[in-house]
This record gives sequence, structure tokens and C-alpha cells, in this order.
Amino acid sequence: MDIAVFLKEKISKITEFAQATFKKDFIIGLDIGTSSVKIAQFIKKEDGLHLVKADLKEIKQSEDSALREQEIVSALKDLFRGIDLRKSKIIASINCPKTAIKTAKAPYMPKAELRDGISLEAKNYFPFPIDDSLLDYEILGDVVEKGIRKYEVAVSVSPKPTIEKCLSLLEKAGIKPASFVPSSYALQKVAQELSIEEEKTQCFVDIGKLHTELIICKGKYLLFSRKIPVAGDEFTKAMTGALVSDRGKTELTLDEAEKIKQETGIPFEAEAKIIEDKISTTQVLSMLRAPLEQLVSEIERCFDYYREESGGGRIDSLVLFGGGASLGGLIKYLSEGLGIEVKLGDPLERLILEENAVSERGKVSYRLGLAIGAGLTEAKGINLLPPEIKEETKRVVKRGTLEAIATAAILILAFIYIGMRIQLNNFQKRITVAERELKSLQPQLKDVQAQILADKLKAFEPYWEDIFKELGNIIPDNIYLTELSMENKLIRMKGIVTSVEKEELLSNFILALGKGIFNNVKLVTSKELEEKTANKFELTCWVD
Repeated sequence: MDIAVFLKEKISKITEFAQATFKKDFIIGLDIGTSSVKIAQFIKKEDGLHLVKADLKEIKQSEDSALREQEIVSALKDLFRGIDLRKSKIIASINCPKTAIKTAKAPYMPKAELRDGISLEAKNYFPFPIDDSLLDYEILGDVVEKGIRKYEVAVSVSPKPTIEKCLSLLEKAGIKPASFVPSSYALQKVAQELSIEEEKTQCFVDIGKLHTELIICKGKYLLFSRKIPVAGDEFTKAMTGALVSDRGKTELTLDEAEKIKQETGIPFEAEAKIIEDKISTTQVLSMLRAPLEQLVSEIERCFDYYREESGGGRIDSLVLFGGGASLGGLIKYLSEGLGIEVKLGDPLERLILEENAVSERGKVSYRLGLAIGAGLTEAKGINLLPPEIKEETKRVVKRGTLEAIATAAILILAFIYIGMRIQLNNFQKRITVAERELKSLQPQLKDVQAQILADKLKAFEPYWEDIFKELGNIIPDNIYLTELSMENKLIRMKGIVTSVEKEELLSNFILALGKGIFNNVKLVTSKELEEKTANKFELTCWVD
């Protein structure tokens, strides 16, 4: 095998090895909710992201924070069992009342100065203090306002205690996150994945146990984002109030209210039956009416704000995600109250699914929205991890890359040495064969050489007897003269050298000539023959 081809192949394999060592094969979106933990595991293939696994684990509710933490850590370990964390990039969706994202305009300036500029102005973007919050941003593009060029940016904040709490939970589960993204940002990524018609404006709402996120998108672009102060717990708590009827006084516990809410949903007004021998459907509807009306009112406020900002823009449809979206009758109630199409979202709708990626898809897919959205976020998008952790990650990657390069360099040198040894052995074998052939031809070569020289020198002046004697005394066995001529005392010699140490032998021959009757000996040319077993040379010198 040619040494260049050999080395090329080895270097290619080393490069592939180094890339594979630090490449993250999997992207995992993670959503640590109040009532469940959800993950979505993706793998990159030539045709895009493939969903390998999507699953959730329910969390037992407890007033004891330590027990609740143990439940979450246990759920995380169960969901990540069998997953190679070293080969996985984990992106977690985080949420709390003061975790939010806003779109804003920033003055055009060098990007190195942009973060400081946004940090100074960010307090004007959010309706709550952000002094104790971590901030990050993403440049969405350039805009021109009144002839002035500006950046359009998405700015996100989250309180440090929220970030620290999530980091602590993940650390106890043995998980190192690559990125933290706000839940509204994750919801936006799901919206972008589901949006087909660029001109269609849709509202996406994720109703969790404690938090409800609302975003409005036109095609793939985020136009509006807001938290709504009505979530699943508001419906449950509304059903725990004391009721007095002809059956006496009734008061449901939280667990009883949650069970009835999940089994009954929003009763139709025409219905009138007793549930659990405690409460009627009419009473359930009466207790749920307040949070339902508040939810519709809050969504309408968002729609009104959008219409005002867009000059009369219309919302085409509303898509629901999250555990709270499963409340029976909610879709019908919202559709009638808002006067638009409302449907239950399926974040898996446009994804490429690997076999057995999701169990009981119809029962869980709408709850996986934030986990899937987190997995779909871009590598260079918003990341609310603390700066010191980001820097540590960069240092680890840089150090690992340098180690891989050093390893690759050592291996390359080793392969070069091995390759050169192989090539040298091949040359030595060929030289040995050639020397044997030349040795067998020496008698004939000497006779031919003598005849040629004699013929060529018959017409020249006498010095040749001394020259021949001198040459006979100093010429080595591995040097053969093929031509000898003299003009005006300038002697020109041509010949070949057959030896592994060709250069050294020729150099010694030139020195020997200069010590005898020959003056000013010069090497005119020295060229390796095609067979690489000998050198062809030409010398010039003077004789007195």
C-alpha cells in the first residue's frame, strides 16, 4: 500500500474517533413539572431529528418538601435508566411565576457590547424585579424603525433560586444539564414544529398544575408571551369549598376534589346526578364556573392586546397542552367562550418517531409538549444556566478536544513511523535484488566500459595513462564510469553509484579525486534513477 494512502486512511479514522469521543449522539428534552417529570429523547440522523423515547413519571403529591424532592429524584432516575448520559445533551425546561421571555428591540451595536446593553434595559421588559435573576437572550434578526437599524431579540429571565433548585435536583439524580430554557421558549419550539401555514396566527396554551403559559405565534414567529394566573390547581381548590344543600353540609378534600375533577370534568348544565354520594354535577359546575370564566377572561385579554398591537389581527385557533388540558369539557367550553377553534395539541404530530418511541400516545402526548420543545431548542439559543457552569462546560470540551488532538498526533506519528519502516524495508529488498543483478554484470560492464573509454580517447592528447592509473587506484567498487572526456584540460566524468549510502560514497570519491592529480573537482549533477537503486552523476575537474 502507498504510504500516503496508508496515512490518509489512518488520519481519517483518528479524526472520526476524536469526533465520536465528544459528539453528543442524543438530545434529551426534560420537563420537571409539579405533578410529573417528562423526557423526550432525540437522535440526529441524515433526515433530521428522530424521537427515540418519550415518557413521563407521575410524582406523588406531598406537603413535605424533602419527600417531594425524593420523589422527583426517583422519577428522574427511572426515566434516565438505560440512557448513556455521556453521549446525551440534556436541555431542561424550567418555570416559575418570574421565569419569562419577552421580545424587544435593542439598539444596533457590536455584539460584544449587546449583552450589557440588554441587561441595563431588561428591567423595562418585565412587570417584576429581575435584580436576582439570570438573563440570556437570542438575536431574532434585524429590524428598521423610522430609518434606524435595530436588533430584534428574545430576552429571558429566571430567578437564581429557581435555577439553583433545578440544578440541585439534577445533581442528586446524577444529571448534568447542557442548557436551561424557559417553558414559554420550549412551547414556542413546539409551535414552530406544528406551524405549517405562515400566514396563520395561532395561540398555544400549556396548562400545568401551578402554571399556565400562553404564546401567540404567526407561522413560526413568536409575537406574544404571557403567564396566566389560572392553572389546574385553581380548578381543584375551587371544588373544596363548603357546600350546603338539602343533603346537609359537604366539603371535599383536595384529593377528593382532584379525583372528581379528573373523572367528571366540566358537567353539562342539563346533567344532574350525584357524584361519590357527596356532590351533584350542578354543584361541580357552579364551583368550577369562577376559574373557568377567569381563564376565558385572561385569554381574551391576551387576544385584545395582540389585536391592538397588530392593528386588528385575528387569532385563527387555540391549541392546548399540559395536564390541565385534559379537563373534560374544557375544549368545548373555551371554544364557545372565545368563539374560535380549540383543539388538544399533539406535539408528536410532525416528528419522525422511532419504533416504540411512545407508549399510549393518545393519553400522554399532549402532556409532553414542554419536554419535546426543550429537545427541539437550538444549541446556540437561550440558555439560563449560570455563567460559571457554562464556562466550566466550555473548558471541559476544550480540554477534551486538546487531549483528543494530542492523542491523534501521537497516533499519527506512530503510524508514520510504522509506514516508513514498511516502505524502507521494501526499498532495501529492491536494492538488494538490484545489487545482486549488478554484481553478476560487473565483468561485462568493466569490459564494455574499458572499450568505450578507449574508443573515445584515441583522438585526445596524452595524459590518459596517468589519469587511468589514478582512477584505478581510487575508484570504489560501487562506482562505474560510463563516460570520460577532456577538452582544454577540463575533464568531464559521468557514471553511476550503486549503494544504499549513495551520497556518502560519491562524496568520498570526490574528496579522493581532489587529493590526487585532479584539481577543482565539482559535482555537476546527481540524480536518482527511476528504480531508486542507483544514482547517476556528472563531475568536472582539471589536470595540470
